Amino acid sequence: MLLTIVVLIVLIAYIIEVLLDHLNQSTAGNALDPSVAGLYDPSERTRSIAYSAEKTRFGFYSSTFSTVVMIIALCYGWFAALDSWVRDQFDNQIVISLLFIASLSVISWWLNLPFQLYSIFVIEARYGFNKITPKTFIVDTIKGSVLATLIGGALLTAVLWIYQELGGRFWIFAWALVSGFSLIMFMFGTSLILPLFNKLTPVEKGELRTAVEKYCASQGYSLGRLFVMDGSKRSTKANAFFSGLGSSKTIVLFDTLIEKLSTREIVAVLAHEIGHYKKKHTLSMFIFSNIQTFATFALLGWLLGYPELSTALGADVESFHLSALTFFILFTPLSILLGLLNNSWSRHNEFEADTFARETNDSGALKSALKKISTDSLANLSPHPLYVAFNYTHPPLAQRLRNLD
Repeated sequence: MLLTIVVLIVLIAYIIEVLLDHLNQSTAGNALDPSVAGLYDPSERTRSIAYSAEKTRFGFYSSTFSTVVMIIALCYGWFAALDSWVRDQFDNQIVISLLFIASLSVISWWLNLPFQLYSIFVIEARYGFNKITPKTFIVDTIKGSVLATLIGGALLTAVLWIYQELGGRFWIFAWALVSGFSLIMFMFGTSLILPLFNKLTPVEKGELRTAVEKYCASQGYSLGRLFVMDGSKRSTKANAFFSGLGSSKTIVLFDTLIEKLSTREIVAVLAHEIGHYKKKHTLSMFIFSNIQTFATFALLGWLLGYPELSTALGADVESFHLSALTFFILFTPLSILLGLLNNSWSRHNEFEADTFARETNDSGALKSALKKISTDSLANLSPHPLYVAFNYTHPPLAQRLRNLD
């Protein structure tokens, strides 16, 4: 019975994803809102619709493949078979769980590799976005794997040890450990991890830095660290982001952003990012995320006491890793609901940051910047409202422009 529920959840989640993608693609060619109607010339609008259609079609193939493999693995006891094989190699429960999770990760990576390569080197390249070379892809993969093994492995080992020692009471200590690690990454991730993949260069003295410092001074904002990142190493798409708190706060501008926007527009984008800091969006989202993690660990700690979570997958022996796998599949409906809530809150925060930029800087410059960033990435300017609700962390461009009027 429990296995049937698990399979149904996987299937329903897939159907929801496919329906949302279909709805979104069905509105891609609709008449545009007057605020964005003139942004694309006819040929670029056609390219935008084609890009959206190709990504949607490819996403359907990818998710269908993943879902079919998952359902077959569940129904034919492949997870239990992997667990049995690992147990034949080792006796230590922590090592068994680590090897099971590592094996599953490697298998998943290999299965998804063809789709990842096609997405990067065919679709993104076809529309002029991809700048990743095969060498960069391989180096990134190696670095990411080493980091996942060292950091993820150490964190998982600690969680497994806590579980082995404390049983059902493990969850609160495991949550504290994971939250502490999240705080470190939140504060220092840009300084510790990002430089392993990208080059961060302080914005040099000149017109841009002078304009940025002038705006920051007008808002009583201590600039902290302002970097340019070599985003063009991987993509032509422009972006900027804010991270950290207090003395660790950092603003990173992609070199593609600096290349494509004027100084006025860049300062307007930076005003938006500072708006997030002034409105405490970054801190509040971090706190809310940890509250969700707390609730998730509490549920996990409670349900791990039921051996049916392991036996539902065909195993004869109860285990942390099989029970956790079943738990996270069962958690999918709640995860979808939380995603709706988080996305809604995120879009609200984006509106507030835009409003802050409008009130403290040049709304015309921000509107111009948003238009350039959106059209440069062939953004869908008429997304379906349901797709926005489930998938967008930022409001659609037309809504942001109206908010800036």
